[in-house]
Amino acid sequence: MTQPRVDRTLLALIGVTLLALLTRLWNLGGRVFHWDEGRVGYWTLRYAETGEFSYAPIIHGPFIPLVNGAVFDTLGASDVTARLVVAIIGGLVPLSVWLFRKHLHDTEVVIAGALLGFNPLLIYYSRFMRNDVLVAGFTLVALGFAVRVLDTRQIRYGYPSVAFLALSLTTKANTLLYLLCFGGAAVLLVDQRLVRRASAEPVQEILREWAGATLDEVKRVGGGTHPFARVTAHLVGMAVVFTTIIVAFYSPRPFVYEALDQPSQWANLLRVSTIGAATELWDLWITGGMQGNPYFEYLYAKLDTLANTAAVVVGFAVIGFLVDGYTGQPRAATTPTAADGSGELPANTVDGTSPPDQPSGSHDGPDSRDPDATARETQETDSGAQFQWLRDIVNAGAIEDTSGSRLFVAFATYWGLASVIGYPVATDILAPWSAVHIVVPLVFPAAVGLAWVVETGIVALDSRDGVSLALAGIVLLVAIGGVAVPAATYWNTADPGNDAIIQYSQPHNEVRGLTDDIAAVAAGNEGPDVMFVGTNLPGRGETFYLENESVANQQPAAGGWYDRLPLPWYLEQAGAEPVSVPPDTSAADVAAEAPPVVIAHVDDRERLEPHLDGYTSHEYTMRQDDFRVVVFTDRTVISEWHILSGWSSIGGAITDELVSLVLECHSSRECGPLSWGCVGILIWRPS
Repeated sequence: MTQPRVDRTLLALIGVTLLALLTRLWNLGGRVFHWDEGRVGYWTLRYAETGEFSYAPIIHGPFIPLVNGAVFDTLGASDVTARLVVAIIGGLVPLSVWLFRKHLHDTEVVIAGALLGFNPLLIYYSRFMRNDVLVAGFTLVALGFAVRVLDTRQIRYGYPSVAFLALSLTTKANTLLYLLCFGGAAVLLVDQRLVRRASAEPVQEILREWAGATLDEVKRVGGGTHPFARVTAHLVGMAVVFTTIIVAFYSPRPFVYEALDQPSQWANLLRVSTIGAATELWDLWITGGMQGNPYFEYLYAKLDTLANTAAVVVGFAVIGFLVDGYTGQPRAATTPTAADGSGELPANTVDGTSPPDQPSGSHDGPDSRDPDATARETQETDSGAQFQWLRDIVNAGAIEDTSGSRLFVAFATYWGLASVIGYPVATDILAPWSAVHIVVPLVFPAAVGLAWVVETGIVALDSRDGVSLALAGIVLLVAIGGVAVPAATYWNTADPGNDAIIQYSQPHNEVRGLTDDIAAVAAGNEGPDVMFVGTNLPGRGETFYLENESVANQQPAAGGWYDRLPLPWYLEQAGAEPVSVPPDTSAADVAAEAPPVVIAHVDDRERLEPHLDGYTSHEYTMRQDDFRVVVFTDRTVISEWHILSGWSSIGGAITDELVSLVLECHSSRECGPLSWGCVGILIWRPS
């Protein structure tokens, strides 16, 4: 038996995806947590500990807390495991291009996957515990499966489409913006086709033709003797899939588990997780005043981010759109689409089987199709006016149409343009991560532009046109460098000055030294481990102080807790006990109650330092440029515990009682060198 051919384009796309995964997983914990990662990470730890969770729109969808809660239970909590799910999903996004293969050349498929895999902005925020890459990836896959419904007339692709759309909604409300952009782009496409045909036909006739053809398409998709009933049944099934996913994620914990055993609670469960969650989202993000920012300031910030992280994508998107729409280039897809699952031909039945008059092994390419089958299909589809614009979408990659751009390429361009215009309105803070939603759609026309340069170079090589070949080579080298250089520069950065990609609440990586000290103290100190000294700052109010530390257990927290971020994530991870004192506490009282680590705003350094005898001080930048803290540490305790915890990690069996005895002896100053001798014995003692 002849083995099925392995598609080289798919293999290349898989290779791109594996490299994209590697770039996201390598040294994933190298950058210290961002402010936003810290707050969501802290509440996820609280959920993992207590089992209690309810949707709070201020931290966006429930996907990350619920999924990471399971990850922490399995792998433990760390910077790496917290970012792991986002990194894996972000690395797999290039594979989604395969869903659009009927509308792209093979070269364009691979290039689009590479742009999704190695764009600096997408790499950086795939290594970040936020929802933006998740919502972009899930929505792109949902769109891809919807396109496959049109490509193949197989309604079964609608199920994964709505499932991924629901998953997108569990990550962030940006899904609604995607749907608005999709709708706007679709309207522009319809208008584009309408204007073209209206020059030769009355608009009323065109609209009547389209309406009739829509019914024909429903019948083709439905198949059988009752096509409308079949389509309706499938739509109901898709609604069930969508609702099940929404309820599973948006239901409060542990209420969802209790309600499953009580049918009388199912209606309440459905209401809370759908209407209730939607109401909360609407009240905060739509009518809650989260927007209303200066438009041009936010637009400039988006353009600055794109210029520094996605200049290649934006520049070649313009080229690709123009090349695809105005050069009259042939656009025949070369990827074979057999009905065996490697890419289906249009089918007339719901279960995806090929119609009797069409061989299942035939290809999409115009030169490989059976002439008789083509004639029969033409006769069927041309009997009466047909849904030309939909047929254009379905067949755009399989026909040579020199009359204008492929609809999917135009669709992606309009979608990206709408995102450029719309996101400065929709975002509540200056944040480079929102540019992710602009880059993703522009990848497709950019792939067309880059592929055109590649094909131009190949033609120049064949015709021995040295000038054209050199120009094409230079352009490609510049494009590769325009992706590789910023990707290498930004992939793990927390350095000031890279504000085109770094959001301003990112601490400097030197904070890692503080988090290591906190972990060392928490490992063996009894009583409070860290003290936050409250202060009143102009424009910020009361900073650091909490009257009751437990108020931070549920979001949103109160008081000055947010100014501590991302430290609460590291404190909770280490099991450290924090305390705080109000702003009017005297320096002497702070010193009298000071645990091994004292954290204050840098303005309080001169006031506190003379009273903290035996403590060393170090300043840390907790934001990119405008929030510095001073940390006083009892280096004696911290040094001892760094040694002991290091030995413990090697595998030494150190009992808590023996460790406490050694530290007590040394801190009392009565044993002198004896305590260090004990430490040495512990370190060198065979395990």
